[in-house]
Amino acid sequence: MNSVMDDNKILTLANNERIPLKPHMRMLFEIRDLRFASPATVSRAGILYISDDSGYQWQSFVKSWMTSMLKSNAINEQVKGDLEKLFDKYVKGTLLYIKKSVKLLVNVTPISMVISLCEVLASLLKDGFTNLEYAFVFSLVWSCGGCLA
Repeated sequence: MNSVMDDNKILTLANNERIPLKPHMRMLFEIRDLRFASPATVSRAGILYISDDSGYQWQSFVKSWMTSMLKSNAINEQVKGDLEKLFDKYVKGTLLYIKKSVKLLVNVTPISMVISLCEVLASLLKDGFTNLEYAFVFSLVWSCGGCLA
């Protein structure tokens, strides 16, 4: 991998076949651990670790999602403010309860649950659901409850 990340941008396979990386091509690395990586590989790949233990990851996603919903005119400023209150009221406690007290049938990360919540909620908002809190709780139950045993 080091050769393809060098200036020569040529990937050499185990059978010594060489594959040049064209200027319009990019490589994306998805790794589980760095056990077999050399320091050169790590420094060239620009590896970024994002922990979802503290809760910042899903909160950042929600802010970004609400901004995009606002820009697309799917919601207005008042609905955005109401949604912020609903996320504060329900999501943090629900994720904490699931982490401490519930057995998951399928392992799902908190960010995945929140992404599902936003997708279900976006579809309900698009359909003109009138009661925002009911729509929010409905979306939360489906997105967080789907993986429970």
